[in-house]
Amino acid sequence: MTRVHQLAGAAGSAVSEATSAAYYASIAQAEESRDGTVRHRLRPEVGDGTIEVTPLRSGFHIVRYDIAFTGGHRVGFTFPGDHFELEHCVEGRMSISERGAGSGDLRARSVALSPRGAVDGVVAYGAGERYRAVSVTGTWTGLESHLGGLGAGVLPPTGPESVARERYLGRSAALRPAAGPLEEIFTHRRSSPGRLLFMESRLVAALSALVDGLTDTAPPDAEDSLCPALDDHEVAALHRVPDLLWRQRHAPPPLAELARASSMSVRRLTTGFRALYGTSVREYHRRRCLDRAAALLVETDWPVSRIAHEVGYASAGNFGYAFRRDRGTTPARFRRAHS
Repeated sequence: MTRVHQLAGAAGSAVSEATSAAYYASIAQAEESRDGTVRHRLRPEVGDGTIEVTPLRSGFHIVRYDIAFTGGHRVGFTFPGDHFELEHCVEGRMSISERGAGSGDLRARSVALSPRGAVDGVVAYGAGERYRAVSVTGTWTGLESHLGGLGAGVLPPTGPESVARERYLGRSAALRPAAGPLEEIFTHRRSSPGRLLFMESRLVAALSALVDGLTDTAPPDAEDSLCPALDDHEVAALHRVPDLLWRQRHAPPPLAELARASSMSVRRLTTGFRALYGTSVREYHRRRCLDRAAALLVETDWPVSRIAHEVGYASAGNFGYAFRRDRGTTPARFRRAHS
Protein backbone atom coordinates (compact mmCIF):
# COMPACT_ATOMS: atom_id res chain seq x y z
CA MET A 1 0.00 0.00 0.00
CA THR A 2 1.26 3.48 -0.90
CA ARG A 3 2.22 5.52 2.12
CA VAL A 4 0.17 8.70 2.67
CA HIS A 5 2.31 11.61 3.86
CA GLN A 6 0.59 14.37 5.86
CA LEU A 7 0.66 18.17 5.73
CA ALA A 8 -1.30 20.46 8.05
CA GLY A 9 -1.67 24.02 9.29
CA ALA A 10 -1.87 27.41 7.60
CA ALA A 11 1.19 28.43 5.57
CA GLY A 12 3.84 29.94 7.83
CA SER A 13 2.41 28.48 11.04
CA ALA A 14 4.45 26.29 13.39
CA VAL A 15 2.31 23.27 12.50
CA SER A 16 2.83 23.87 8.79
CA GLU A 17 6.58 24.29 9.20
CA ALA A 18 6.86 21.09 11.25
CA THR A 19 4.78 18.89 8.95
CA SER A 20 6.45 20.28 5.82
CA ALA A 21 9.93 19.69 7.26
CA ALA A 22 9.03 16.11 8.19
CA TYR A 23 7.59 15.48 4.72
CA TYR A 24 10.59 16.85 2.82
CA ALA A 25 13.04 15.00 5.09
CA SER A 26 11.26 11.72 4.35
CA ILE A 27 11.54 12.01 0.55
CA ALA A 28 14.46 14.29 -0.30
CA GLN A 29 17.82 15.82 0.53
CA ALA A 30 17.92 19.59 1.03
CA GLU A 31 20.29 22.19 -0.42
CA GLU A 32 19.99 25.87 0.52
CA SER A 33 21.09 28.74 -1.70
CA ARG A 34 22.16 32.26 -0.74
CA ASP A 35 18.77 33.83 -1.47
CA GLY A 36 17.02 31.48 0.97
CA THR A 37 15.70 29.03 -1.63
CA VAL A 38 15.74 25.45 -0.38
CA ARG A 39 16.00 22.81 -3.11
CA HIS A 40 14.66 19.44 -2.03
CA ARG A 41 16.15 16.83 -4.38
CA LEU A 42 14.21 13.56 -4.38
CA ARG A 43 16.12 10.54 -3.15
CA PRO A 44 16.79 7.97 -5.94
CA GLU A 45 14.52 5.39 -4.33
CA VAL A 46 11.68 7.95 -4.21
CA GLY A 47 11.95 9.39 -7.72
CA ASP A 48 13.64 12.05 -9.80
CA GLY A 49 13.49 15.85 -9.65
CA THR A 50 13.27 18.70 -7.20
CA ILE A 51 10.85 20.76 -5.14
CA GLU A 52 12.20 24.29 -4.66
CA VAL A 53 10.82 26.54 -1.93
CA THR A 54 11.62 30.27 -2.07
CA PRO A 55 10.45 32.63 0.70
CA LEU A 56 9.57 36.16 -0.45
CA ARG A 57 9.63 39.40 1.54
CA SER A 58 5.92 39.80 0.82
CA GLY A 59 5.28 36.86 3.17
CA PHE A 60 4.45 34.33 0.45
CA HIS A 61 6.40 31.23 -0.52
CA ILE A 62 7.01 30.19 -4.11
CA VAL A 63 7.13 26.41 -4.55
CA ARG A 64 8.34 25.00 -7.86
CA TYR A 65 7.72 21.31 -8.61
CA ASP A 66 9.65 19.34 -11.22
CA ILE A 67 9.18 15.79 -10.02
CA ALA A 68 8.46 12.23 -11.09
CA PHE A 69 7.87 9.65 -8.35
CA THR A 70 9.03 6.10 -8.94
CA GLY A 71 5.91 4.65 -7.33
CA GLY A 72 2.51 6.12 -6.61
CA HIS A 73 2.81 9.06 -4.23
CA ARG A 74 0.05 10.43 -2.01
CA VAL A 75 0.03 13.44 0.31
CA GLY A 76 -2.80 14.07 2.75
CA PHE A 77 -3.59 17.61 3.87
CA THR A 78 -5.65 19.34 6.54
CA PHE A 79 -5.56 23.12 6.17
CA PRO A 80 -7.54 25.75 8.13
CA GLY A 81 -9.70 28.40 6.51
CA ASP A 82 -6.97 31.05 6.33
CA HIS A 83 -4.65 28.88 4.22
CA PHE A 84 -4.09 30.41 0.76
CA GLU A 85 -2.67 28.58 -2.21
CA LEU A 86 -2.64 29.39 -5.93
CA GLU A 87 -1.16 26.64 -8.11
CA HIS A 88 -0.50 26.46 -11.84
CA CYS A 89 0.21 23.12 -13.51
CA VAL A 90 2.79 23.61 -16.27
CA GLU A 91 2.98 19.97 -17.34
CA GLY A 92 1.60 16.64 -16.20
CA ARG A 93 -1.27 15.81 -13.86
CA MET A 94 -2.01 15.81 -10.14
CA SER A 95 -5.17 14.18 -8.78
CA ILE A 96 -7.07 15.98 -6.01
CA SER A 97 -9.66 14.49 -3.69
CA GLU A 98 -11.15 16.82 -1.08
CA ARG A 99 -13.98 16.10 1.32
CA GLY A 100 -16.10 19.12 0.30
CA ALA A 101 -14.99 19.84 -3.26
CA GLY A 102 -14.96 16.27 -4.56
CA SER A 103 -12.37 14.87 -6.95
CA GLY A 104 -10.61 16.08 -10.06
CA ASP A 105 -7.29 16.41 -11.88
CA LEU A 106 -5.11 19.49 -12.07
CA ARG A 107 -3.73 19.34 -15.61
CA ALA A 108 -1.42 21.36 -17.84
CA ARG A 109 -2.43 25.03 -18.24
CA SER A 110 -4.96 24.88 -15.41
CA VAL A 111 -4.89 27.10 -12.32
CA ALA A 112 -6.26 26.04 -8.91
CA LEU A 113 -7.20 28.32 -6.02
CA SER A 114 -7.76 27.13 -2.46
CA PRO A 115 -11.19 28.03 -1.03
CA ARG A 116 -11.56 30.42 1.87
CA GLY A 117 -12.48 27.64 4.24
CA ALA A 118 -10.98 24.56 5.86
CA VAL A 119 -9.99 21.76 3.48
CA ASP A 120 -9.20 18.12 4.13
CA GLY A 121 -8.13 15.67 1.45
CA VAL A 122 -5.39 13.94 -0.55
CA VAL A 123 -3.36 14.72 -3.66
CA ALA A 124 -1.85 11.90 -5.71
CA TYR A 125 0.83 11.61 -8.39
CA GLY A 126 0.98 8.76 -10.89
CA ALA A 127 3.98 6.42 -10.90
CA GLY A 128 6.67 7.73 -13.21
CA GLU A 129 4.59 10.71 -14.39
CA ARG A 130 6.46 14.01 -14.57
CA TYR A 131 4.68 16.85 -12.78
CA ARG A 132 5.81 20.44 -13.28
CA ALA A 133 4.02 23.21 -11.45
CA VAL A 134 4.44 26.41 -9.48
CA SER A 135 2.53 27.26 -6.33
CA VAL A 136 2.12 30.42 -4.26
CA THR A 137 1.35 29.75 -0.59
CA GLY A 138 0.47 32.09 2.24
CA THR A 139 -2.65 33.13 4.11
CA TRP A 140 -5.80 34.92 3.01
CA THR A 141 -5.20 37.45 5.78
CA GLY A 142 -1.69 38.08 4.47
CA LEU A 143 -3.02 38.38 0.92
CA GLU A 144 -5.52 41.06 1.95
CA SER A 145 -2.79 42.97 3.76
CA HIS A 146 -0.42 42.70 0.79
CA LEU A 147 -3.04 43.89 -1.69
CA GLY A 148 -3.95 46.76 0.62
CA GLY A 149 -0.31 47.82 0.72
CA LEU A 150 -0.27 47.85 -3.08
CA GLY A 151 -3.35 50.08 -3.17
CA ALA A 152 -5.51 47.36 -4.68
CA GLY A 153 -8.37 47.85 -2.22
CA VAL A 154 -10.50 45.12 -0.68
CA LEU A 155 -10.16 41.57 -1.96
CA PRO A 156 -13.34 40.63 -3.89
CA PRO A 157 -15.60 37.94 -2.39
CA THR A 158 -14.66 34.43 -3.43
CA GLY A 159 -18.25 33.66 -4.42
CA PRO A 160 -20.59 30.75 -3.67
CA GLU A 161 -19.35 27.31 -2.66
CA SER A 162 -20.05 25.80 -6.07
CA VAL A 163 -17.79 28.38 -7.77
CA ALA A 164 -15.06 27.99 -5.13
CA ARG A 165 -15.18 24.22 -5.66
CA GLU A 166 -14.61 24.58 -9.41
CA ARG A 167 -11.70 26.94 -8.79
CA TYR A 168 -10.14 24.52 -6.31
CA LEU A 169 -10.25 21.70 -8.86
CA GLY A 170 -8.66 23.87 -11.56
CA ARG A 171 -11.80 24.16 -13.68
CA SER A 172 -12.27 27.93 -13.67
CA ALA A 173 -11.35 29.55 -16.99
CA ALA A 174 -11.52 32.98 -15.27
CA LEU A 175 -8.30 32.17 -13.34
CA ARG A 176 -6.27 31.00 -16.34
CA PRO A 177 -4.77 34.45 -17.11
CA ALA A 178 -2.74 33.93 -13.91
CA ALA A 179 -0.97 31.03 -15.66
CA GLY A 180 1.27 33.34 -17.70
CA PRO A 181 3.09 35.17 -14.88
CA LEU A 182 3.19 32.02 -12.75
CA GLU A 183 4.83 30.13 -15.60
CA GLU A 184 7.43 32.88 -15.93
CA ILE A 185 8.32 32.20 -12.29
CA PHE A 186 8.64 28.51 -13.07
CA THR A 187 10.95 28.99 -16.06
CA HIS A 188 13.13 31.68 -14.46
CA ARG A 189 16.43 30.10 -13.47
CA ARG A 190 18.75 33.09 -13.49
CA SER A 191 20.83 33.48 -10.32
CA SER A 192 21.24 37.22 -9.81
CA PRO A 193 20.62 39.99 -7.26
CA GLY A 194 17.35 40.76 -9.02
CA ARG A 195 15.98 37.21 -8.91
CA LEU A 196 13.70 37.69 -5.89
CA LEU A 197 12.53 41.04 -7.23
CA PHE A 198 11.61 39.35 -10.51
CA MET A 199 9.59 36.74 -8.60
CA GLU A 200 7.82 39.46 -6.60
CA SER A 201 6.94 41.30 -9.83
CA ARG A 202 5.49 38.16 -11.43
CA LEU A 203 3.63 37.41 -8.21
CA VAL A 204 1.97 40.85 -8.38
CA ALA A 205 0.98 40.13 -12.00
CA ALA A 206 -0.50 36.76 -10.99
CA LEU A 207 -2.41 38.34 -8.09
CA SER A 208 -3.74 41.00 -10.47
CA ALA A 209 -5.11 38.23 -12.68
CA LEU A 210 -6.52 36.53 -9.58
CA VAL A 211 -8.38 39.67 -8.50
CA ASP A 212 -9.77 40.06 -12.02
CA GLY A 213 -10.82 36.40 -11.98
CA LEU A 214 -12.63 36.78 -8.66
CA THR A 215 -14.50 39.84 -9.95
CA ASP A 216 -15.36 38.29 -13.31
CA THR A 217 -19.15 38.02 -13.31
CA ALA A 218 -19.57 37.97 -17.08
CA PRO A 219 -21.93 35.29 -18.40
CA PRO A 220 -20.42 32.33 -20.25
CA ASP A 221 -19.67 32.82 -23.93
CA ALA A 222 -22.60 32.02 -26.16
CA GLU A 223 -20.49 29.27 -27.73
CA ASP A 224 -19.92 27.70 -24.30
CA SER A 225 -23.61 27.83 -23.42
CA LEU A 226 -24.35 25.70 -26.50
CA CYS A 227 -22.22 22.87 -25.10
CA PRO A 228 -24.21 20.43 -22.91
CA ALA A 229 -22.45 18.57 -20.11
CA LEU A 230 -19.65 16.37 -21.37
CA ASP A 231 -19.76 12.61 -20.89
CA ASP A 232 -16.75 10.88 -19.37
CA HIS A 233 -15.70 9.35 -22.69
CA GLU A 234 -15.87 12.81 -24.33
CA VAL A 235 -13.72 14.34 -21.59
CA ALA A 236 -11.18 11.54 -22.09
CA ALA A 237 -11.16 12.13 -25.87
CA LEU A 238 -10.74 15.89 -25.44
CA HIS A 239 -7.84 15.35 -23.04
CA ARG A 240 -6.08 13.44 -25.85
CA VAL A 241 -6.38 16.33 -28.33
CA PRO A 242 -3.40 18.40 -27.02
CA ASP A 243 -1.09 15.39 -27.36
CA LEU A 244 -2.43 14.60 -30.85
CA LEU A 245 -1.59 18.15 -31.90
CA TRP A 246 1.82 18.05 -30.24
CA ARG A 247 2.82 14.79 -31.95
CA GLN A 248 1.86 16.29 -35.33
CA ARG A 249 3.02 19.83 -34.59
CA HIS A 250 5.07 20.08 -37.81
CA ALA A 251 1.89 19.50 -39.84
CA PRO A 252 -1.08 20.14 -37.49
CA PRO A 253 -4.21 18.23 -38.50
CA PRO A 254 -7.36 20.22 -39.34
CA LEU A 255 -10.25 20.33 -36.89
CA ALA A 256 -12.23 17.85 -38.98
CA GLU A 257 -9.46 15.26 -38.60
CA LEU A 258 -9.20 15.88 -34.86
CA ALA A 259 -12.96 15.51 -34.58
CA ARG A 260 -12.89 12.16 -36.41
CA ALA A 261 -10.07 10.93 -34.16
CA SER A 262 -12.16 11.98 -31.15
CA SER A 263 -15.40 10.40 -32.45
CA MET A 264 -17.35 13.66 -32.27
CA SER A 265 -18.51 16.45 -34.54
CA VAL A 266 -16.34 19.50 -35.19
CA ARG A 267 -18.85 21.65 -33.29
CA ARG A 268 -18.86 19.31 -30.31
CA LEU A 269 -15.06 19.20 -30.37
CA THR A 270 -14.63 22.99 -30.41
CA THR A 271 -17.32 23.81 -27.83
CA GLY A 272 -16.31 20.90 -25.58
CA PHE A 273 -12.63 21.82 -25.76
CA ARG A 274 -13.37 25.44 -24.87
CA ALA A 275 -15.58 24.36 -21.96
CA LEU A 276 -12.81 22.07 -20.66
CA TYR A 277 -9.74 24.25 -21.24
CA GLY A 278 -11.16 27.78 -21.37
CA THR A 279 -9.73 28.53 -24.82
CA SER A 280 -9.86 27.35 -28.44
CA VAL A 281 -8.04 24.28 -29.76
CA ARG A 282 -5.63 26.34 -31.86
CA GLU A 283 -4.91 28.92 -29.16
CA TYR A 284 -4.20 26.18 -26.60
CA HIS A 285 -1.74 24.53 -29.00
CA ARG A 286 -0.09 27.85 -29.85
CA ARG A 287 0.41 28.59 -26.15
CA ARG A 288 1.80 25.13 -25.50
CA CYS A 289 4.37 25.47 -28.31
CA LEU A 290 5.52 28.90 -27.18
CA ASP A 291 5.65 27.87 -23.52
CA ARG A 292 7.78 24.87 -24.47
CA ALA A 293 10.03 27.16 -26.51
CA ALA A 294 10.45 29.49 -23.52
CA ALA A 295 11.50 26.54 -21.35
CA LEU A 296 14.01 25.32 -23.97
CA LEU A 297 15.52 28.80 -24.27
CA VAL A 298 16.22 28.74 -20.54
CA GLU A 299 17.11 25.09 -20.01
CA THR A 300 19.26 24.39 -23.10
CA ASP A 301 21.92 26.04 -25.24
CA TRP A 302 20.19 25.01 -28.46
CA PRO A 303 20.26 27.58 -31.26
CA VAL A 304 16.99 29.40 -31.88
CA SER A 305 16.56 27.64 -35.22
CA ARG A 306 16.61 24.22 -33.53
CA ILE A 307 14.11 25.34 -30.87
CA ALA A 308 11.87 26.77 -33.59
CA HIS A 309 11.81 23.40 -35.35
CA GLU A 310 11.36 21.48 -32.09
CA VAL A 311 8.15 23.37 -31.28
CA GLY A 312 6.72 23.10 -34.78
CA TYR A 313 7.69 26.30 -36.62
CA ALA A 314 8.81 26.08 -40.24
CA SER A 315 11.45 28.77 -39.84
CA ALA A 316 13.32 30.69 -37.15
CA GLY A 317 11.87 33.89 -38.60
CA ASN A 318 8.27 32.76 -38.16
CA PHE A 319 9.05 31.55 -34.66
CA GLY A 320 10.81 34.80 -33.71
CA TYR A 321 7.84 36.87 -34.88
CA ALA A 322 5.35 34.70 -32.95
CA PHE A 323 7.50 34.67 -29.81
CA ARG A 324 8.00 38.44 -29.87
CA ARG A 325 4.25 39.05 -30.24
CA ASP A 326 3.54 36.71 -27.33
CA ARG A 327 6.34 37.64 -24.87
CA GLY A 328 7.12 41.20 -25.94
CA THR A 329 10.78 40.38 -26.55
CA THR A 330 12.96 38.36 -28.90
CA PRO A 331 13.99 34.76 -28.11
CA ALA A 332 17.63 35.86 -27.70
CA ARG A 333 16.78 38.62 -25.22
CA PHE A 334 14.43 36.30 -23.33
CA ARG A 335 17.26 33.76 -23.00
CA ARG A 336 19.73 36.37 -21.72
CA ALA A 337 17.22 37.64 -19.16
CA HIS A 338 16.39 34.19 -17.78
CA SER A 339 19.62 32.21 -18.02
